[in-house]
Amino acid sequence: MSIRRKMGLQIGAMLVGLVLISTAALWGLNGLHENYELALGGYNELREVYGHVGYRLATAVELLQSFPEDRVRAAEEVERAADRFDMFLESVGGTPDPRDQQAETQMRAALAAAVTQLRTPDAFDLLERRVQARADVDAVNAAIWQLRDLTGRVGQVISERQHAADVKRRDTILALSIICAIILTGALVLGVLQYRSVLLPLNRLMVGVRKIAAGEFKQRLDEHDTEEFDALAKEFNRMAAELDEFYHRLEQKVEDKSRELIRSERLASVGYLAAGVAHEINNPLGIIAGYAEYTLSQLKAKGGSEATQELEKSLHVICDEAFRCKEIIGKLLSLARPGEANRREVDLGKVAQDVASAVVGLRDFHDRKLVVTASDSEPLVVNAVEAEMKQIVLNLTVNALEAVPSGGEVRVDVARNDGWVALRVRDNGRGMSSETLQQVFEPFFTDKRGSRQPGTGLGLSITHAIVESHGGRIRASSGGLGQGSEFVVELPAAAAEHKESSVT
Repeated sequence: MSIRRKMGLQIGAMLVGLVLISTAALWGLNGLHENYELALGGYNELREVYGHVGYRLATAVELLQSFPEDRVRAAEEVERAADRFDMFLESVGGTPDPRDQQAETQMRAALAAAVTQLRTPDAFDLLERRVQARADVDAVNAAIWQLRDLTGRVGQVISERQHAADVKRRDTILALSIICAIILTGALVLGVLQYRSVLLPLNRLMVGVRKIAAGEFKQRLDEHDTEEFDALAKEFNRMAAELDEFYHRLEQKVEDKSRELIRSERLASVGYLAAGVAHEINNPLGIIAGYAEYTLSQLKAKGGSEATQELEKSLHVICDEAFRCKEIIGKLLSLARPGEANRREVDLGKVAQDVASAVVGLRDFHDRKLVVTASDSEPLVVNAVEAEMKQIVLNLTVNALEAVPSGGEVRVDVARNDGWVALRVRDNGRGMSSETLQQVFEPFFTDKRGSRQPGTGLGLSITHAIVESHGGRIRASSGGLGQGSEFVVELPAAAAEHKESSVT
């Protein structure tokens, strides 16, 4: 469920709670108001009946007791009381309680009896007058007692209504208390749930961000039920995965650049060393080779014994190794001679064709297939030293031919790749391991040790140095041992047009 929906439900629940509280309060206030109105009406009724009617009846009794002969005025007071009572009953419209109706009827009868008694003719005899006076007072007092009974009934009704008001007030307070307790409990539960659904994911996100900032790119967040935090967790995990991948790529690039820097430093050191000591080494080697050749020619001219033949073999070894040392020194010197001044526009496709034509005639590779293909749709011209370009193609081609067995195949492809001219040399030979791929361009590294022609380990290093000196790049790849190898050289293309051809 989304946070928006949760907040909407929470606000809705709060509004429902407020409506319940308001409804209960209004219900209680309305009940209290009704009971108050009823009590007030009873009080007014009591005041009306007891105040006016009782006052008239009391006046009539006072007149009869003080002036027994003044019966007419007493009768008028009782009649006024009866009229006032009838007016009151008409104004209030009566009462639905049968007991009140009976009391009102009895009150009317008592008033009528009192009026009838007072309207009887006066007696002539003194004794009869006394009896009559006593009967008059008793009739009025009967009406007064009936009035007291009615007012008592009204007072009881007022008490009942007060009690009902107290019950209503207590029920209202209880209902409001229960509703408030329910609303407070619900608000507390919703608050805790809201805290758990918002702050806890935020805390986990904060911890995850801190770990990412500390370099722990493997950190991932669990998906959440809330839509917003679920989307945020997915975005965070995606960002962490991208950072992790970027970090690994950066590490790999740093490692590659460090390896290239070390390789360049080594090549520079080798070049400087070769430039410094080549003259001193070449001269002794030249003397050694010269004297060995001279001695060998003298021995051959004289002919001789078996011992002489052994000596000739030794001199042949000395000559071969001396010339091999001179070759190594020549290769080392090529690292210190970039040849910037001799650069010109060179057709790399034609260079590959020329090298292939020279290599296919060698006796060591006559049983291997060499295929050279150069694109003819775009120019394959680079600004370079032609001799160095031939050295690059020759080194890569010869290495590939040496890596394939009899009947194997080497393909050399030259093509345009945007602003680059790419030379691709592939073979189906012995391939390379991952360890060999990491060191393949290192000076003096070779995987041919123990073979008939172990090599110096400088060919690919020199190739790498030449490519970099021309602003190009070279990379090696292999599917593993026994799955062949591939070397790709990319050099900046020059603005020249040349038609390429292909040779097989």
